[in-house]
Amino acid sequence: VAAFIPWMLVGGVIGNMMFEIPLVVICVIIASLVECFLILPGHLRVSFERQGKQIQRLPGNFRRRFDAAFDRFRNGHFRRLVSWAVAHRGITLTGAVGALILAFGLIAGGRIGFTFFPNVEGRLVFATVTFSAGSPAERVEDFLGHLQDTLHETEQALGGNLVAIAVASEGSAQSAGGGPPRSGPQNGSLLVEMVSPENRDISNREFITEWEKRLIIPAGVEIFTLAERRSGHPGRDIDINLTGPDAMDLKLAALDIIDALKTVPGVLALEDDLPWGQEQLIYRLTPTGEALGLDVESVGRQLRAAFDGSLVQIYLDGQDEVEVRISLPDAVRNSLSGLENLQLILPDGGSVPLGNVVEFKQQRGFDVLRHTEGRLAVSVRADVDHSKNNGNVIRENLRQNLLPEIESRYNVQVDFQGRAQDQDNTLSDLKRGVLYAFILMYIILAWVFASYSKPLVVMTIIPFGLVGAIVGHWVMDLELTVLSLFGFFGLSGIVINDSIILVTFYQQLLAKGMAVNEAIVEAACQRLRAVLLTSLTTIAGLTPLLFETSLQAQFLIPMAATISFGLGFATVLVLVIIPALLSTLASISGRFHGLRSQLAH
Repeated sequence: VAAFIPWMLVGGVIGNMMFEIPLVVICVIIASLVECFLILPGHLRVSFERQGKQIQRLPGNFRRRFDAAFDRFRNGHFRRLVSWAVAHRGITLTGAVGALILAFGLIAGGRIGFTFFPNVEGRLVFATVTFSAGSPAERVEDFLGHLQDTLHETEQALGGNLVAIAVASEGSAQSAGGGPPRSGPQNGSLLVEMVSPENRDISNREFITEWEKRLIIPAGVEIFTLAERRSGHPGRDIDINLTGPDAMDLKLAALDIIDALKTVPGVLALEDDLPWGQEQLIYRLTPTGEALGLDVESVGRQLRAAFDGSLVQIYLDGQDEVEVRISLPDAVRNSLSGLENLQLILPDGGSVPLGNVVEFKQQRGFDVLRHTEGRLAVSVRADVDHSKNNGNVIRENLRQNLLPEIESRYNVQVDFQGRAQDQDNTLSDLKRGVLYAFILMYIILAWVFASYSKPLVVMTIIPFGLVGAIVGHWVMDLELTVLSLFGFFGLSGIVINDSIILVTFYQQLLAKGMAVNEAIVEAACQRLRAVLLTSLTTIAGLTPLLFETSLQAQFLIPMAATISFGLGFATVLVLVIIPALLSTLASISGRFHGLRSQLAH
């Protein structure tokens, strides 16, 4: 229970998704304690009473042969192994530490990557397009038709029966990562629902690659993305948020990041959420205009009246109100020369052409501006093909190399959101949870053993369980995920239970007057069956999950691999390393007692 309670402290998206697992496990453990102390004794009493009234049957031939073989192994090879480990405890402990270093070397060397959440094949593929602002809706409609035609061609080329349904949408572009959609007549999207991954041999990525080969992107397309939505954790693999005071600097910074990411292998579906808008004219007062008493506000007010119209009258037409506005003719409003000749009213009542008192600068505007905490913001998002690259490695390279230069060049602030932000928050919660778990375990073990040192011996075995977990991920070609870390909590609890079985029996033998090393070896031999039963039953229960192919099981396989392989390796360590540690502890305690005696005399 102590190993699973900190798991419930994890917040955010992952905490909400995984809260039920520790809750169910804790309830099952509490129920098993009730069964063990209240129900099982009654069952045993009835069973023993029946055995006393019946003729005792001898074990079968298979049982007798199995028990004999197990006793030979326990009293032969295993006893000699434990005796050697105790006699050569330095070599034993050094070998265990070496195995731990080699296991972590698999991670440091890149043989095993870390991905925050398992990458599970989903069913949705999004094709989204944004044309230049002002593009007619017919262009969006034509391109969506082209997308549907090439979609059908791709499906047939790959054997058919791959697409369940496709839905086109004009006027909005939905992000594959679940972000806010872009709206406007220049936007469009095609949502493709594939058949279940269990019923097809073609992956989403393979399908998208073949689809892209048939696409012809027309002129005028500002943004086009073709990406899949993975199951599980929402959001994109890369989600960079930039904030700053100037929209143009933010856009240029976003474009620089996109250009850099295009050169990184495995980075897909790049986009930002600050699309270009129509061409704009930016005016600035000249010294002449300021000398005539004009300011930016008064010029803007007169320009608004000239182009949007000035309300001069409201009259009733039946029950409807009709507004009468006066504005410039369309020919003047659509002509730059007509705009420059627009007469502005001066404060003294005179007039002056607009071109004489302002300077114009032409630049592209933006369709929509997004704010984060009161500051202009833009997000750069992308997916990562995990067969070619690792999202954590890409983000770390960006942090160290590109992003500091972007911040200084464009005067913007950069941080990661989406999966990266959830990853940082979850790992922070897990660190706190590990600390709480170790404190709870130590308190419980100190109470059970009535000792402050023996709990440390038992808890020392916990890191060595990671050796088996890491090797298991390597053998099964799995990446470490946050669920692998969650599995470590369960693994630590089971490993400690095995250690308690051995250390408790060792204390009982010491109380009977047996020598330290002899008691250690005897405890390991006598508790071999109990430790193996505890570990093997757990491994056997999780083994089917390791080879499950259903979509739902893919999220839990890393956790099952952590517990199964970690427990298999840790069981050997419990039976070999714990005796060596107990012998070392007894030797250190003996020296301290001897030193105290000398100081006392």
